[in-house]
Amino acid sequence: MENTIVMNTQVSLSRNINNYPFPHKLNQSEAMHIVNKVSRILLTSPDLQQEDFILKNMKDITDIEKTTLIERNIISNKFSKNDISSILINKDKSKFILINGDNHIEIKIYMNNLNLNEAFNIADQIDDILGEKLDYSFNENLGYLASCPVNVGTGLKASVTLHLPILSLQKKIENYHNIGHKLGINIKGICSERSNTLGNMYEITNQNIIGRSEKNTLESLKSMIKEIITKEIESREILKIEANIEVEDEVYRSLGILQNARIISAQEVMKHLSNIKLGIEMDYINDINLDKVINLMNGMKPALRLMSAVTSSSDIERASYIRNEFTLANRNNK
Repeated sequence: MENTIVMNTQVSLSRNINNYPFPHKLNQSEAMHIVNKVSRILLTSPDLQQEDFILKNMKDITDIEKTTLIERNIISNKFSKNDISSILINKDKSKFILINGDNHIEIKIYMNNLNLNEAFNIADQIDDILGEKLDYSFNENLGYLASCPVNVGTGLKASVTLHLPILSLQKKIENYHNIGHKLGINIKGICSERSNTLGNMYEITNQNIIGRSEKNTLESLKSMIKEIITKEIESREILKIEANIEVEDEVYRSLGILQNARIISAQEVMKHLSNIKLGIEMDYINDINLDKVINLMNGMKPALRLMSAVTSSSDIERASYIRNEFTLANRNNK
């Protein structure tokens, strides 16, 4: 169950290049120089040939692809609208190099499991390849320089998204906020623009603190995450004893709504997907593919636009799509 509580893991390293203004002050020519420098290094590196990276300029990417990247938390709305921004994407869409966003370079690694060390090692390898040929902005006392002063240091941002329906129901997430703050860790719900926490999903992220090493940052984050996961599992076991039929009823009500709704909002669909995921993990449901539900909640279905679509026609389209996903013929497919 521990592995399925983890929705995804992301690790990113931010870097800037000497003798160029920070991205918000770049002109078109300077921005293109940086894109060409970074892409040339990575696209010609023998160590990355198997990745088959493709360079895409944001101004040339379709709205659907932008939405998918936004929903997976790969890019921000601001990045998607920036004409000087580009992105390198590998063939399995797990490795991304953002160019001319908040910083000149952001190396971002995306995984579906809890493996912070592996994700960091991959990002670090790409960073080494770039660092051999680029003159990074670095200060011996402060570390890597960033466009925002609070991000100066290692340039490391690591986050793990957890599905915590029972701790959320019991309002126990708040208990970890103060603990996290002392460890340099932030806990926040995954939200759309018009709603509260979607699908009981919470992002656990390090806060950049000058003087902390990458190893120390990752160890603190892993310790906090394991503690929260353990408490969620314990809470589920207690709830199954004390309110078994009530939980099962809630799960099947959600399944009924997703199988029959003609109009459904992003907030509501994520709520019911959360219940169904919980039902599968607690063995109430055994004929729905768990990966299907996780992929839907993670925004891995590009045509669905679960979080960002807010028009009434989108609510109708979303309901139709979800009904089809949960028919008897499709519910056990990924």
